Amino acid sequence: MGKRILKKFLRDRAVLILFYLCNMTSIVTFFHLSEPANTEVWYPLSIGGFLLIVYLVVDWFRYYQPNQGLEQMLQHQYAEYQPHTEEQKTFQKWMSKTNHEHSRELNDLKEQNKERLYFLSHWMHHLKTPVSVMELMIQNEMETQDKPVVLEKIQLENRRLHASIEQGLTMIRMDSFENDLDVHGVDLLLSLRKIINSRKSELIYHSIFPAIDCEEEDSCIITDPKWNEVMLEQIISNAIKYSSLKKGSKKLRLIVAKEGTDTLLSIIDEGAGIPSYDVERVFEPFFTGENGRRFLNSSGIGLYLCRKIADKLNHTISIESEATKGTTVTIRYLTKL
Repeated sequence: MGKRILKKFLRDRAVLILFYLCNMTSIVTFFHLSEPANTEVWYPLSIGGFLLIVYLVVDWFRYYQPNQGLEQMLQHQYAEYQPHTEEQKTFQKWMSKTNHEHSRELNDLKEQNKERLYFLSHWMHHLKTPVSVMELMIQNEMETQDKPVVLEKIQLENRRLHASIEQGLTMIRMDSFENDLDVHGVDLLLSLRKIINSRKSELIYHSIFPAIDCEEEDSCIITDPKWNEVMLEQIISNAIKYSSLKKGSKKLRLIVAKEGTDTLLSIIDEGAGIPSYDVERVFEPFFTGENGRRFLNSSGIGLYLCRKIADKLNHTISIESEATKGTTVTIRYLTKL
């Protein structure tokens, strides 16, 4: 870093050094022409050169420290800017003013965004009320009818609407993820059975038969139960959604296995699958790919949320898929802290 600053210093002072040397040469030449008998040249030049070197050394110490601080800041390192010259002091004042204005604008934007999220979350919470009421009304009507086929379809769409609202609320809550975090030991099998049971009617409607396969007696993992269920809900929801594109009966396998100190959960469906050129991008926000054009309800944020939740919980999520064959989503959990 010192050599780079020295090069900059010499480039900045090049014009001054050149003019000074020209000035010294002009003075010596003038006196030599005025008195031809005076042949002393090197003595005044050496004095002038010595004074130039003294000035440059003093100026270098005033130049080096502030510029070293700037170089460290540019490399994202903490540094204190200590000005010496009036120019450097003016530059520091300009930096402080700019930083203050930027901080004020950033705080204003944060407040505006916070206010928008507040109203948006309240609006989405209000949406959940009529959706829940509709669910109760549908259930009551279904009990009084022998073949409530239409009501079953309406119920599926209503639950899909409820899932979309929950997905939106999840995106809002991600900004304050750490404030709603409770990591401890969780029984993975219980979480999986809970989600499968909550989607039982949807699985039956689409002729999807789930199966949980766990060879180990202990399926305890280290995670946050709420956020982990949000992630599993989204993955299983995707498996059901894209399996429904294929006719006939399909299987949905959930395999729990131990690998060293980790627990692996593989969710394997026999759905439409993902083309190889789309697999690498499925975790990108709002990316729907080819399946998104076939299935118009795709939003492209489900797997993006799963990746964000997995990263924050220190889990690893990966996906493998083959078009028309199915998809495997694997989550690696910690079993010990």
